[in-house]
Amino acid sequence: MAPHLDAVRVERVWSAGGVVRVEARTRELAVACADCGYGSTRVHSRYCRPLADVAVGGRPVLIGLSVRRLFCDAPGCRRRTFAEQVEGLTVRYQRRSPLVQHLVVMAGVLLAGRGGARLLQILKAPLSRTNVLFHLMCMPLPAAPTPRVLGVDDFALYADTYGTLLVDAESRLPIDPWSGRDAEQLTSWLRAHPGVRVVCRDGSLVYRQGISEGAPDAVQVSDRFHL
Repeated sequence: MAPHLDAVRVERVWSAGGVVRVEARTRELAVACADCGYGSTRVHSRYCRPLADVAVGGRPVLIGLSVRRLFCDAPGCRRRTFAEQVEGLTVRYQRRSPLVQHLVVMAGVLLAGRGGARLLQILKAPLSRTNVLFHLMCMPLPAAPTPRVLGVDDFALYADTYGTLLVDAESRLPIDPWSGRDAEQLTSWLRAHPGVRVVCRDGSLVYRQGISEGAPDAVQVSDRFHL
């Protein structure tokens, strides 16, 4: 069987209706509580967890995994019971193995919704285009690198309420928006992101103060609309 099933005890494998079905159960090992990390082997109950796995021989695979719900006996832990997770096979609130989930995400990244759904249909992991886009939108964005040249400006949210927008002045990509336009927020951001060499700003004395305190060595440049 697949290497990621080595962590469980496979009890039965059979084919029915064009689907490869696997019946397995977790091993009787100590599992750490999801909240406090305290190891436990005291079983509260068991239940069957269905998992879609990568196709074998052009046929979809469905795993029926019997997992334990365990008591947490750690003093002071607020969680009374917790369900065990199998590394490389299960993820909380997922009915797909990490391998299938990776296929879903990569299909969404490469082909977006409709094309991703067609590819997953070929790979025997069918999913609607809406769900492909949903999983694509759930992907965490990579951390934006600290820009060498930073643009700082305000924008009106409504009436006299303003926000602040930071932009990488070289790539022209937005970095971070927030509500308000006070010096403390800008100072904190600059101190947490050292490396800014030039800051383009308007004539606001608030932004000048924030830049002077957060990045005193940075060159401040007034944008052309406020010269």
